[in-house]
Amino acid sequence: MPAPVESSYLRPAFLTAIAAAVLSWAAAAIVVVIAHGGSGFSAGSLARTTIRVWLVSLGSGIDAGPVSIGLVPLGATLLCVGLVARAAAWVVADPLDELPAFAAASAGAYGTIAAIASAATNVGDVHTSVVRAAFSAFIVGGLGAVWGSVLRHGDADRWWFTTSDGIRAAVRAAVPGLLAVLGAAAVIVAALLVLNVEQAGDLWALLDPGLGGGLALAVGSVLAVPTLVLWTASALVGPGFAIGSNTSVDLTGSQLGQVPGFPLLAALPTPGEFPGWVFVLGLVPLLGGMLSGWRVDPGERTGLVPRVVLGAAAGASAGLVLGVLIGLSNGAIGPGRLAEAGPPTFTPLLVAVPAMALGGALGAVLAHYRGARASRPSDTSAPGRARLWKRHQPPSADRRVVRG
Repeated sequence: MPAPVESSYLRPAFLTAIAAAVLSWAAAAIVVVIAHGGSGFSAGSLARTTIRVWLVSLGSGIDAGPVSIGLVPLGATLLCVGLVARAAAWVVADPLDELPAFAAASAGAYGTIAAIASAATNVGDVHTSVVRAAFSAFIVGGLGAVWGSVLRHGDADRWWFTTSDGIRAAVRAAVPGLLAVLGAAAVIVAALLVLNVEQAGDLWALLDPGLGGGLALAVGSVLAVPTLVLWTASALVGPGFAIGSNTSVDLTGSQLGQVPGFPLLAALPTPGEFPGWVFVLGLVPLLGGMLSGWRVDPGERTGLVPRVVLGAAAGASAGLVLGVLIGLSNGAIGPGRLAEAGPPTFTPLLVAVPAMALGGALGAVLAHYRGARASRPSDTSAPGRARLWKRHQPPSADRRVVRG
């Protein structure tokens, strides 16, 4: 009886998950050692703290007595995705035929490692969620495996889940619209940080983190930027966000009490009502949808209605991804009133999808009529009629004089 043939994707998938976990632990250990000053750590304590930092970066959340942190640090999560991608690019030297199976196996192995690590470090009063750790690691591992394969072999076309040209065109066109909204939110955050840089410096001096703590605080601030960008995007979409119970920031104004002394939060606007022109920023999601509709490639669909449908689908796809990302950026950042932080979970999704779908339809209409005008011949004179020649053209044998 012949021996069973081992699937070609299993070994690289397991190696990818193990290598990515080791890389993530090394990065977390460096941050922990720097923040702690490099002394006073036993090997067991360092290992537990390192793994907990990694799990929190994935989005497991953590409970330490009365303090509960459920916020997903999206910057750190993106870093974990990048480390998985780097590991996949190293391991998968040759293109694989079973790419979806490789991504699923890598995700499953990475999620299993996270679940085991969470269960093993849940001692004393400090606990991470085993379920959240496994689920978030599964997503991170799958996305990283796909990205790593694309980085190494440039095989992005092999990852499409459908052969429909319309769906592919809508998804491709959704990317610039999504990036436009996130880019606008990032510009607003950067502008507010520049305007409040002195306040950020005061908060830093008040914390007095020292050299090691300062480096760790700087890393934490950089990794927190994507979260603040998504909170700003939630304000552009409409629902806004909160920093604690009974607080809110949206395009009407800022109602904030005492906020945590985190230097990056100096970018929060001053409490009070905003000027009326700020409402113009509410058009950013609509304009992002219009960009998606404008960029959609209709292919052989030359009619107005098919192009509008594709544009609306592209805008809705951008709004869907934007709403999901915004919804993932909320969570508790401490006890008491800080148990509520960030935007609402579902409202941004319910607003972003129709708003950007409408923008996508409008952008498709504009692109359609612009294309129709551009395709008209420049010479509209009827055959056989005399043409008006420009003055700079030299006379020729077939030139006819037009007399009024």
